Amino acid sequence: MIPRIKRLIMESMPYEPGGRTDYNSLLGNTSNYCDELGFVLEKRDFNQALDNLNDEQCLVFFNSEDIRTTQFGLNRYSSWQ
Repeated sequence: MIPRIKRLIMESMPYEPGGRTDYNSLLGNTSNYCDELGFVLEKRDFNQALDNLNDEQCLVFFNSEDIRTTQFGLNRYSSWQ
């Protein structure tokens, strides 16, 4: 489930290197994707996926008001791959 949530988080991020969002917006947008796909997003799963993406350097979690994409993350999770 976490790999699927990671992809949905990256789909919810701004599509530009350094594109910025905040925790609540990202959680809400990712939750909306999950609702459309027919499953409930648990906050602990979201947080685990977000931590994994940060560890993988796909995004940078500076604080709850500043989460940014990386070029690596955009390339890794682009829709066309």
